Amino acid sequence: MNDTFLKACRGGKTDYTPVWFMRQAARFLPEYRRVAAKADFLTICRTPELAAEVTVQPVDALGVDAAIFFSDITTTMVPMGIKLEYADSKGPYYPEPLRTGADIDRLTVPEPEEGLVFVYEAIKILNKELADRVPLIGFAGAPFTMSAFMVEGSMSHAFTKTRSLIFSEPGLFHRLMDKVSRFTARYLKAQAKAGARALMLFDSFAGMLGPKDFIEFNFPYLKSTVADLKTAGVPVIYFGLGQHGALEQIGSLGADVIGVDYGISLDNAVSRLGSGVTVQGNIEPYVLLQPEMPMRQRVAEVLAQGRLARAHIFNLGHGVPTNTPVENARAMVEMVHELSRK
Repeated sequence: MNDTFLKACRGGKTDYTPVWFMRQAARFLPEYRRVAAKADFLTICRTPELAAEVTVQPVDALGVDAAIFFSDITTTMVPMGIKLEYADSKGPYYPEPLRTGADIDRLTVPEPEEGLVFVYEAIKILNKELADRVPLIGFAGAPFTMSAFMVEGSMSHAFTKTRSLIFSEPGLFHRLMDKVSRFTARYLKAQAKAGARALMLFDSFAGMLGPKDFIEFNFPYLKSTVADLKTAGVPVIYFGLGQHGALEQIGSLGADVIGVDYGISLDNAVSRLGSGVTVQGNIEPYVLLQPEMPMRQRVAEVLAQGRLARAHIFNLGHGVPTNTPVENARAMVEMVHELSRK
């Protein structure tokens, strides 16, 4: 197996900088569009054979050094007792969001295999299809992001309902976070048991709160979740989109790898995170639309900044744009491999 990604996760020396992309299995790939023409998004997520197929597609098409399991963060919460639906206009959403103490008290913390069998069946398929090629990353939404998603009901820019709950009934929000963090750890550890070689927490709403409130309402649950995940024996990655004010604390989280978004220079992030973590990131995603030479220059800049960390995994500062030409994504992977070998 190409274990360059796993070595970098643990801070080891590698012959070149490994690279993969967030949202690398997505509509910019014609292979994915062919699958999506036959099945809606949630059906793909919940059909092991289809989820496995689209997970492997970018490995074949782009030559990346890791695969990330194809799913959606919203599917994770269903076994806790919340209904999930899908609409083309707004994507996955919870039609009965959490608004009261009674809503939160109804949530359970079950064993994830009870309602997410399709996840573990897909991972077992991928163990065979990815054997001796690249490692598989399992993932989930981080507890804060999923709690906010369930309170809002769908994607939000203002997060008015979540903010109102946090500051008007902080004890109630803490109860929600406790339940969600315990279930998230169970869910991810079961992914590792099924064969995932690394585990990633996507905290897409981490930047919603300022540093003080992040430390109070998010960080303790992140720390307990990461500590629990470390018992699975695989590297743990944390990506907190937009949370630049608490990088020093995030560096002490206990995760092996910290993902960095495009809103801060990688060298600045490295200096604040400290020497105890590998960094992942963080090129501006829309650089993928540039011609070869300016793209090459930007790749070289990010690689140079990544060398300041104990180890570096090249990635985008967010997901692959849907209008990315496949040849550009493939060219970026090749540039990373070539330039980092030098």
